[in-house]
Amino acid sequence: MYKALLVDDEALTREAISENIPWAELGFELIASCENGREAMEQMEKTTPDLLLTDICMPYVDGIELARYVHEHHPDTRTVIISGYDEFEYAKQAVRYQVMEYILKPITPTELMEVLGRVRKSLDEKNARSKTLKKLRGAYVSNRPFLQGRFLNSLLRGNERSLGLEERMEELDISLAGCFFNTAIVEGDDLSPFLSQYANVRDDLALFAICNITQELISRRGLGIAFQNMEEKTVIIFCGETEKKLQQEEEEALGEIQKTIRQLLLIETTIGVGETVADIRRLYQSYETACSVMEQKFFLGGGRILQQDPLKEARLSRSVDVSKWAGRVVQALKGGSKEEITEIVKAFAQEIRESYANRNRCIIYMQNLLLTVIGTANLIKEKENVIVEEEKDLLNRIYTYEHLTDMAADVTDICIHISGLLEEQRDSYGKKQALMALDYIQENYMNSEVNLNSVCSHLAISTSYFSTLFKSCTGETFIEALTKKRMEEAKKLLENTAMKAYEVAREVGFSDPHYFSVAFKKATGRTPTEYAREMRTG
Repeated sequence: MYKALLVDDEALTREAISENIPWAELGFELIASCENGREAMEQMEKTTPDLLLTDICMPYVDGIELARYVHEHHPDTRTVIISGYDEFEYAKQAVRYQVMEYILKPITPTELMEVLGRVRKSLDEKNARSKTLKKLRGAYVSNRPFLQGRFLNSLLRGNERSLGLEERMEELDISLAGCFFNTAIVEGDDLSPFLSQYANVRDDLALFAICNITQELISRRGLGIAFQNMEEKTVIIFCGETEKKLQQEEEEALGEIQKTIRQLLLIETTIGVGETVADIRRLYQSYETACSVMEQKFFLGGGRILQQDPLKEARLSRSVDVSKWAGRVVQALKGGSKEEITEIVKAFAQEIRESYANRNRCIIYMQNLLLTVIGTANLIKEKENVIVEEEKDLLNRIYTYEHLTDMAADVTDICIHISGLLEEQRDSYGKKQALMALDYIQENYMNSEVNLNSVCSHLAISTSYFSTLFKSCTGETFIEALTKKRMEEAKKLLENTAMKAYEVAREVGFSDPHYFSVAFKKATGRTPTEYAREMRTG
């Protein structure tokens, strides 16, 4: 039963809470009721409560100061403040001192019992974690079979001499009875779900917990022995009388191991199984196979039981044409489609997977793809420097990837970033060219020789590319922009001068007065003469 301490300077409040709450039913014992924080501190020096219920406004020592005292001197005590002050400053200080709940008066017995229920649940969870951690640490300290592990690691490396092997195993209480033997490696894919449950816990405790569970299950089934190798990975040595029965039993055992570790530790595991051998002195061959099989995790992902591929030896490793894939990626970069870029890199990773290359070769393929893409993307120096820094970061971490899929995702992100920079670069270039074209119109609109070819010659750019670029930036074609400018200038001349229509036409760049009249009427709805008469008499 958890101990609770009540602190409030109002006697009626203390009495109401003390008498109207079924403390025992809720799993609590009210050890004292204090009228101020100073009295509560004295009481806590005698008996540390699991729960402190306190008001804020009290003489001598108020509730916030009391919460600070509890936070510093009794960190395992849960604090709940019941206050009549709905002040942000109070609430902010309560958060600083890790107050579990801040409740405003008036509060009903039902509401307070709900709060006590949450406090009890929190205390139960804390105690459960403490017991689990204590149990694991105890097993870690007292049950680590150092001599057994050293011998078995030596056996798996093929360093143990055949002479006297059985006697050595008997001395170390290692029983591997049978005619057939096999090995398996159990590896946690991600330890963080287990580690996040406890404070100040390192990876080696999680790795030991995986081994401890595996040991227990293998021992219970009488299938062999489990231990940690020099890299703290869990290794199983299976033994059995017949090869068929051994394979059947190890398959069932490995499934149970994965399920149990997932349930108890929240850790997904990958298991690599070696080849079966008929001589314990050849266990090193089985172990080498298991290590080789674990490389499949890089291609296939975790959470699997990996077996030796009987057809792999018959397949030849194929080379991958990185330049071809880089060309496809660069084309996709220019199109700016994130989905297309993602699909191409994913397909590239799949071809790598199907090439039966080893892990190092896969890493080289990915590196070369990225280097080739960056080299041919034609980024300006400023933007290329940004990508080069990202590339350096990737090259520093590329050997840490557990899965090809994760590596491909990282490369995809950089390629998508390159695509975005290229789009910015194109937009910037396009705006610059469009502005230069508009300046050209402003300075040369009166020249009847101005057309699409002349502006493209002036800008040293192809007509098709310029047309697309100009329309994208301005929303109109070059001829539309030129005609618009000429019409604006023509209207000014017709409004403010006595010039004839044919004179205005020549002044704004039309060599044919009739064509000028047609274009002007299309733009304004009136002929030049009608427009001039209306504007000059108006």
